[in-house]
Amino acid sequence: MKRAFMSELAIVRTLVPSIAGVGLFIFVVLTAVRASNGDSDMSAAGAFAISAMSPIMAMTSLAGLDNQNGWERYRATLPISRKDIVSARYLCITIFSVIMTCAAVLLSIVAIPILNSVGIPSTGETVFETAIASAISMLFSLMAVFLVLPLFFRFEHMKAQRLSVGLYALYMCLIMVTLNSFNPISNQLMSVIAGANPDPSVLGFLCAGIAVLVLALCAVSCTVSTKVYQVRDL
Repeated sequence: MKRAFMSELAIVRTLVPSIAGVGLFIFVVLTAVRASNGDSDMSAAGAFAISAMSPIMAMTSLAGLDNQNGWERYRATLPISRKDIVSARYLCITIFSVIMTCAAVLLSIVAIPILNSVGIPSTGETVFETAIASAISMLFSLMAVFLVLPLFFRFEHMKAQRLSVGLYALYMCLIMVTLNSFNPISNQLMSVIAGANPDPSVLGFLCAGIAVLVLALCAVSCTVSTKVYQVRDL
């Protein structure tokens, strides 16, 4: 497991500059646009976006590298079990997503005094609310990643990408239906996005509940990925 994780980590290190650059660009653009519209929670919007996109970008980037230069076939010849390869991929994506979310929240906090110094006051979310909302964004994105990851272990890259589009669409529809069916949950999430003052305790319990759901989905998805990857002919 350690060898597989270090292998994944070495690949992720090469991806960090490009993913971080894209994230920083999105943060600056969203912050500038919302600030120009007079939104007080402009820096928080960038943190939400970075947190949501990080798991998907990590997954697609790693899957794309697997498909390049025969790396996936070469890795299969190494003394690393396929189970360890799958587990390391899940662990690496999760850790990378958590780090990016923490970085996004920190960037949002740093941006507040900078914006204040140029005459753009921020009176939106508190640090706690921004951190929790960013974590929830990351968790929702991780659920989507865990749903489609078995496809990338079962099929070649392009076919998995085509199939994952349908799963993403289905997932988004399911999320929208769920939020519409449970008004207290959707109200808390929308209040954060709108810059209102949600109940911190409710927001914390909501984040914890989603995290438990994500962990359960991760366990199921990892088991399925392991089974399909072990029988796949590389």
